[in-house]
Amino acid sequence: MPYVTITASRGFSADQKKKLLQQSSDAVVQSIGAPLGSVRVMLNELPDGHYLNAGQFDTKALMFQVDFIAGRTEEQKSALVAALSRAGFQSTGVPEAEVRVRVVDYPSANMGMAGGVTAKQLGR
Repeated sequence: MPYVTITASRGFSADQKKKLLQQSSDAVVQSIGAPLGSVRVMLNELPDGHYLNAGQFDTKALMFQVDFIAGRTEEQKSALVAALSRAGFQSTGVPEAEVRVRVVDYPSANMGMAGGVTAKQLGR
C-alpha cells in the first residue's frame, strides 16, 4: 500500500504526465517489492505562482511524497528515493538534482485500509 503523491509545476504534456505516473508506480514495485495492486499514485499540479525555489518563482517543480506502513529497511527506502528520482527525470526532463522525494512511515494503527479498518486490525 504505498501511496505516492506527486506535486509538479504546470507545463508537462499529457504524455509526460502519463509516463510520470506509470514510471513512478513501476519504481515503487521494483525498488521495494510492493505488489502492483497496492500502489496508488496521484498527481497534483501547482498553479502558476505557487512554487518558489531558491528565491525564483515558477521553476520546474517535481516532488514526491511516499506514505506507507512502517517496516521498510533503510536500503529499501534509499532504493525507492533513487528510483523515483530517475523516473521523474526520465519522464519529465527535470534534472535529478531538482527532484525531491520524501518517505513517510506510518504506524500500522494510523493507516486506513480497504473496508474502513486499519492496517493493524488486518494484522500488518
